Amino acid sequence: MSRKRVKDMQKKDEYCITAGEFAKMCQTTRDTLRYYERQGILVPKKNPVNGYHYYSYAQISSYYFIRTFRELDCSVGDIKEYLLGGEEVRFDAFVDQQYDRLLMMRRELDRKIHTIAGTRKILDQIRIADAGKPVIRKVEHSLYLMLTEVRSSPATSSGEIAEDIRRHLKCCEIPDVQAFPMGSAIGKEAFMKGIYSYKNVFSFADKKQKVYTEMKPGEYLVAVSRESDGDISRTYRKMMELLQKEKKKWSSDIYILSIVNVIDPNEERKYLKYIFAAVSDL
Repeated sequence: MSRKRVKDMQKKDEYCITAGEFAKMCQTTRDTLRYYERQGILVPKKNPVNGYHYYSYAQISSYYFIRTFRELDCSVGDIKEYLLGGEEVRFDAFVDQQYDRLLMMRRELDRKIHTIAGTRKILDQIRIADAGKPVIRKVEHSLYLMLTEVRSSPATSSGEIAEDIRRHLKCCEIPDVQAFPMGSAIGKEAFMKGIYSYKNVFSFADKKQKVYTEMKPGEYLVAVSRESDGDISRTYRKMMELLQKEKKKWSSDIYILSIVNVIDPNEERKYLKYIFAAVSDL
C-alpha cells in the first residue's frame, strides 16, 4: 500500500466521532457544538454520503481550550482570533491578555462585593431599629462619611438638590467611597426648629481620611421610615419627642439614608429610609 494511500486513510478515519458522541465525551450539548461550528472555532467534517458531522479525537483538546477560556469570560471573537490568526498571534501573549482581563474582572467584583457588604451592614442596622418608633442605641464602631455641601435653595427634596447630588456623585468616583446607599443631612439646629432643609449629601467611606467626617462610637438616636409611615416629618417629630424624653441633645447633624425611593406604576411613592444622629446627655 502506498504511503499516500495510508495517509489518506488516516486522514479519513481521524474524523470518526459523531456529534452526539463528541458532546457526551466533552460533557456538553450539541447546541453548543453547533454554535462553535457557526463561529468557525470548532468545525467538524461533514460526510458527503450521509450528511452527518464527525469530530476527531484531536478536537477534544480544542474543545476544552475553548471551554476553559469561555469560562474565563473570554469572547468567542478573541478565541477565534487566536485559533485562526496564524503564527503572528502568540499563545503566551493571548494568555497574558486573558490574565489581565481577569484581574480587571476581579477588581470590579471586589468593588461590587464591597458595595453589597456595606449595604448589608446598613440593613442589619435597619433590622435592629425597625421597631416602628425611634430608639436610642449604642454604636460600637466609627462611621466615615464623605459630605458634599448643598448649595441649592430651597433644599427640602431630592429634586430640589439635584445639582448637589450630581456634584456628590462625581466625588464618589474614588475607590474607597460607595455611591450607594446615599443620603442627605439636615443640620441639627435647623432640625430642632422643625426646618427640614438639607445641608449636605453624604455617602459612606471605608477608611479614615482627613477629608471625611468621622461619626465616632457612642449613643445614636435611630429610626426607620417606610412608605407606609406617610409623611416623614412625623418620624422627625417622634425623634424630637424621644430626645426630650430621654434628656438628650444632638451631638451631630441628622443623617437620612435613602435605601429605596421610587414611584411605582400606580404613581405611589415607596421609600425606605434609615435616619441616624449621634446624641449625648444634656
